[in-house]
Amino acid sequence: MIKVQVLTQCEHCNGEAYLPMGEAEDCQGHKYTRHVPCLICDGSGNEPKWVSLDDFAKLLRQAACPHNHTSYQGSMRFNAGDVWDDIQEVCDDCGAILDGQTLGDLTHDEN
Repeated sequence: MIKVQVLTQCEHCNGEAYLPMGEAEDCQGHKYTRHVPCLICDGSGNEPKWVSLDDFAKLLRQAACPHNHTSYQGSMRFNAGDVWDDIQEVCDDCGAILDGQTLGDLTHDEN
């Protein structure tokens, strides 16, 4: 099976590239949060991933899709005063998850 390497959003840092390490104090005594580069992606926010040619073709179709028909999938959750959700915007035509960075975002950034 032939595979192609693509860059995806780092799952460890969620594409943030730098993670909070702890608090420190500057020379004036103000506290601030120190950040260190993600150990998985070395501070790039991207992570290499090997995909099959079929999956790569699907990514290319998603990149070319205008995403005219979208819907939201997921739900909100409440627990002990905390609120969070797993709601994602999804293209009904190609199935792309539009909340995350896609191959189309990467190719459009280069132009």
